[in-house]
Amino acid sequence: MSQPTVEPTKLLALDPLTGALTRPGVLALLHAQAAHAQRTGNVFCVCLVDLDRLRNINDGRGVAIGDAVLAGLAARLRAVLAQPAWHRSEYTLGRYDGGALLVIARPCSVHQGETLAEALRFGVAQYRIGESIDSLLARTERTMYLAKQFGRDRVEVSPTPPSRVERAKVVGIRD
Repeated sequence: MSQPTVEPTKLLALDPLTGALTRPGVLALLHAQAAHAQRTGNVFCVCLVDLDRLRNINDGRGVAIGDAVLAGLAARLRAVLAQPAWHRSEYTLGRYDGGALLVIARPCSVHQGETLAEALRFGVAQYRIGESIDSLLARTERTMYLAKQFGRDRVEVSPTPPSRVERAKVVGIRD
């Protein structure tokens, strides 16, 4: 699947509520990271957190309270990512949809991603070389919903077979 066309100003746009990258910026960054991973073999992880029962909060307490909860979640994620334990990787926080935030960690092994997800309490999936961004996001969402199905406030990790870059191999040359 080709990368979606996005206006350059939207790539750097931040969501005013959370201060995170907007969805078009997140998708553009994911496509760029996938291309980089295919060139270098340095994979990344995507962590997805969905604010449970945000609709109930909005309906029962008002949208302003729901917005405050979502902004607070973004602040908590930033605070965790700022801790020295996570300085081996680079992180980008993005708004995935209404009540979900996404963290892109690079470079990041699946073990590092799982450790990060434990600290943040959400689902994580590692990019597979050659995988489409749509497939990566779908796996990440399935993982997050699996965690919710078996009880909230838990982590699930999407199984990831080893990534490998296929390289041409010269077997022999004949004259």
